[in-house]
Amino acid sequence: MTKRDKLYENAISMMESSNPQKESILYHNIYSLKVNGGYPFSSEKDVHELVNFLNSID
Repeated sequence: MTKRDKLYENAISMMESSNPQKESILYHNIYSLKVNGGYPFSSEKDVHELVNFLNSID
């Protein structure tokens, strides 16, 4: 399992009310989004903050 796979799996497990849109946001921010050649969501802390944000939206 790669680091990005682990980050994604952990993020999905932390979601309080998951839906396809939120899962897509997680996927694209963890796997696809690159800024200046790097991933802005590359640590557990970064992903946890993203999940907290997504959990606050309903």
